[in-house]
Amino acid sequence: MNFFVNKAMGHGNSGVEHAQFYRADLFKSKNISFKYIFTELLPDLHQHMHEWKIQEDEVINIFDFFMSSNPDQYLEKGLTTPYEAPEKYKTTKDFTDTHRLATRRSTAGYTIEILKNKRYSDERKLYLVGDDRYFLKNGPIEMMWHVHEGPGDWRQMRSITINNFKGEFLRFEAFDDLIMYFYQYLNKFFQKNVYIIDRGVENEEALVKLKQQGGNFKLVDIVHAAHLSRFQAGHPLWNNYYQFMFDHIEMMDRVVVATELQQKEIVSDLARVGIDAQSTVKMIPVGGVEKVMPPHRLNGKQVKFVTASRLHPEKHISQIVQALKILIDAGYDATLDIYGAGSDELPLKNLIKELKLEGFAHVLGLSQHVPRDIQDDDVFISASYSEGFGLTNLEALGAGLPLISYANKYGAQELVADKKNGYLVDFENSMNDQAVAQNIVNLAEAMKKVYVNYDRLARGAHKTAKNYQNAVIANLWSEFMEELG
Repeated sequence: MNFFVNKAMGHGNSGVEHAQFYRADLFKSKNISFKYIFTELLPDLHQHMHEWKIQEDEVINIFDFFMSSNPDQYLEKGLTTPYEAPEKYKTTKDFTDTHRLATRRSTAGYTIEILKNKRYSDERKLYLVGDDRYFLKNGPIEMMWHVHEGPGDWRQMRSITINNFKGEFLRFEAFDDLIMYFYQYLNKFFQKNVYIIDRGVENEEALVKLKQQGGNFKLVDIVHAAHLSRFQAGHPLWNNYYQFMFDHIEMMDRVVVATELQQKEIVSDLARVGIDAQSTVKMIPVGGVEKVMPPHRLNGKQVKFVTASRLHPEKHISQIVQALKILIDAGYDATLDIYGAGSDELPLKNLIKELKLEGFAHVLGLSQHVPRDIQDDDVFISASYSEGFGLTNLEALGAGLPLISYANKYGAQELVADKKNGYLVDFENSMNDQAVAQNIVNLAEAMKKVYVNYDRLARGAHKTAKNYQNAVIANLWSEFMEELG
């Protein structure tokens, strides 16, 4: 079985999850078997699977597995009974009005109870309420663990017990032990396993340890972001998310990146420390387009800019809004559509109101079909300082829209051909007020340029998108899996 390994998915997802969804569609088109693995407790998982049209037999969640009345059947077919409708936690308070117990049913049907604790923080000079113990129950099957707290937001599962798992009592000291047992079980249940790891160092650690112990399976790591911070005294300081992978690169059967530029840089960076990874690091785009639309045409003098991403600070959507303000004040006829969900939704709405852009900028919520939702827009714009690939950029190219993006590695520099299908915008990777202000000015200047060069840029977008058609990338994955054996 081929597994796409991740921690979680939800209502709104990052590029990592969308890369998995896209890969799943390609595997289906080539009749290659696969299952998602999610390793976090996800009470609303089955509702979110339904939203994203993911089938029950395509997913294994570690907690659903241990709480299943028939674990082997669950591994094969997933949840076989209709999922429970989502519900909120019901809370019980003590005489001091402190939340002490939260209960609900998961969409998989088992009950979740969370016992709360209350402790005084010397650092913050106040009482904090946190999770102390979890109790999961599905008839005679019971799972319990203690939440061990550390500095900051650090939390870890400890003293995990499972009663009546296939009639047995299981005990694990920590989550590391639980996940080891889980992967050992999968390796016995399925044959010729390939683990394609998208997220989760704990997954890498468990699978590398099992492989070192003689496990007969293939291990593939996917790089979704910039891999290197810098070299210091001749030693690479890797991105924390990829440190473990690079420390154990000899255990990886393949490492897959989304761009040729990053493939070359990883091979070069490893060569500097004496590691030959030429045959290990492969390039396969993490996204593609189902069909390539004709070059977009402007309707009049107005340019409708659009962006779509998680609404989180690292996406810097506020800088796009401020750049729009520069255009409006300069007399340009422009609008901005913002698709996405996240913590920045309210701050963005407040910023739009503060800048008096209510008639020009619109926060439109989560898009589950970007190509369709942006078809009436004219130019896609991104203000991310770092992008491993940029799926929405590619979807915009497929819709025939030019791109404007900060010249980040690696996504923008792979997809945006400056002055041909859009504009790469110089920026300083800093949140210093002066640097941010200059970045916004640079972004606004690029936005102005599309008014006089639109048709040429749209033709370039159409040409670029042809290289990323689904059928082409599906063949790359099929050849990759065949070569992997």
